Amino acid sequence: MTVHRPAAELAAEIVNAWKSHTLDHDWVAALLVRESLPIRHRGVAGAAAIAHAHAVLERCAREISPVFEAETPTSAAERLNDVLASVDVRVTVSISHDFAPHLHYDDATTGIAERLRTNCLVALATVLADPSGALRLGVCDSCERAFVDFSRSARQRFCTRRCATRTHVRQHRRKVS
Repeated sequence: MTVHRPAAELAAEIVNAWKSHTLDHDWVAALLVRESLPIRHRGVAGAAAIAHAHAVLERCAREISPVFEAETPTSAAERLNDVLASVDVRVTVSISHDFAPHLHYDDATTGIAERLRTNCLVALATVLADPSGALRLGVCDSCERAFVDFSRSARQRFCTRRCATRTHVRQHRRKVS
């Protein structure tokens, strides 16, 4: 099974927004109108819908943050399994003219926030089920942002090249001085 990369990256984005205290109603409202969301979910949401989505995504961030912080694939899987136990997942094959057939993972409820949470959880489970046994979830050594490692070597330590460069320049300057 292949990883739904956007959902895995969204999981990291949700955790990072929560940790940096930017996961607020404005952040959620902007998420709900993103072009990357399927058309059936896009649109302007009312204040009540945004408040509900905010609560669901904040809960999701609290639940999955420890998964990114885990030291081993086993401990990450154990932490994620605890969260997955609370999800009633319905799997469907989506067939549309715009995309190739793909899987949708929906919570028993129909709200977009619950669907995003469920898809993030399933994507993280798929990442953790990497046949190589590598831990492909992590927290940046430099800025402590969560990331998903899609590199071939599965040895990523930084969320971006910019963070890696900053750290290596800092280390080099310490050595030289």
